[in-house]
Amino acid sequence: MSVTAGSGSSWLLRLAPSAVPPEPVCPPETLAVAVQHLGPGPVGWAVEAARDMAAHIVRQVPEHGTPGAYPPFRRAVEATVLTALRGLATEPEPTEALVAPEAVAGNAELARRNIPLDRVLRGVRLGHAALHARLMEALDKEPEEIRARETHRISKLLFVYADVQASRLAGEYVAERDRWRRSTEAARRRTVDELLAGRPAGGAVAARTLGYELARHHVAFILTSGSQDTPDGELRQLAAELCRAAGAESLLAVTAGATELWAWACWPAEPAREALARLPALVPERRPLRAALGPVGYGAEGFRRSHRGALEAARVARLGRTGWLCDYADISTAALLTADAEHARWFAARVLGALGADDPRVRELRETLRVYLAEGRSPQGAAERLFVARNTVTYRVRRAMELLGRPLEQDALELRMALEVARLLGPGQGP
Repeated sequence: MSVTAGSGSSWLLRLAPSAVPPEPVCPPETLAVAVQHLGPGPVGWAVEAARDMAAHIVRQVPEHGTPGAYPPFRRAVEATVLTALRGLATEPEPTEALVAPEAVAGNAELARRNIPLDRVLRGVRLGHAALHARLMEALDKEPEEIRARETHRISKLLFVYADVQASRLAGEYVAERDRWRRSTEAARRRTVDELLAGRPAGGAVAARTLGYELARHHVAFILTSGSQDTPDGELRQLAAELCRAAGAESLLAVTAGATELWAWACWPAEPAREALARLPALVPERRPLRAALGPVGYGAEGFRRSHRGALEAARVARLGRTGWLCDYADISTAALLTADAEHARWFAARVLGALGADDPRVRELRETLRVYLAEGRSPQGAAERLFVARNTVTYRVRRAMELLGRPLEQDALELRMALEVARLLGPGQGP
């Protein structure tokens, strides 16, 4: 690891998260560069601080956190904090080149969503203030000599970085907004936003603008990529393949961010559930692309509800162990259970006890018990789903019950919910 902080700012390299840091949302290459220059402790501190800062900004400026916008926004905040921390440690020339690419991409998305520029810049000011407060809190733990020397330096540099960032983002915002307003995609996105907000857009007008009929049965898709370098065309191609494989009449796709595409497929008659369930087998996985599938809905309201379901499926997919295509029909209960992921883990740990251990063998027992209960306590049904012998199911269920330490009849509903949580989120720690 190449740590580049000068001796005067070496306290920055002692920064560490207060607990286990949240999962980073920045691209791996961004994190690798930050770790190389700062070390894992400061990077963990930055990821934790960025999570809290993003939540604080969204509370003050809710436009940053509307459905589909929050993950890119948090990524922009995280990259900005990492860049600022490197700048404070090494004091490079304060030019616009210092602004993180993720922040520029997130800013462009705000321009395309027609969020007023003053609201965008308010987010920058709030982020600057929150980061300053967080650094001052960390600096308070240092000896008086360091505090006296660093307080003014940190405040001055942060102000310069915030001013440079605001200037760069304002210029990029105006240019992107003008490009976007001239495009036909802008009209389509405005119409989609109206529909998703539940505001009547007028069926004929919406159909003419979108080239897509609303008086149909709809299924929404959210397609994302784990790489910032994925062309928009690859996401659109995957959406088209899913549409064809499902036998849909037509497809609507709109860009939702640098690595995200929203799509809808429609049918004159309600599609069979089996046709949608076969999609993972009909369409090959294409890493690093992922898809989330919403429930079937009819008309303008079904268009909106299916999208909300796809958003939930995408959220659950980010949390846990799902395949590359996460279908809302398969995780609707889990979506309700995991709205608060930390609370859900506590719940599962409390209900499962020793059966919640983070061990491959115990995981196997949990999954067997989960499938056994889902199959109406049928050893044969569970055996067929798990591709094992019936006696194997019986043995594993007995071992699982020994670890659980109580009969199934006591809390069967809670147990089934806890098993679903553990399957998606992994083992947790009790309160």
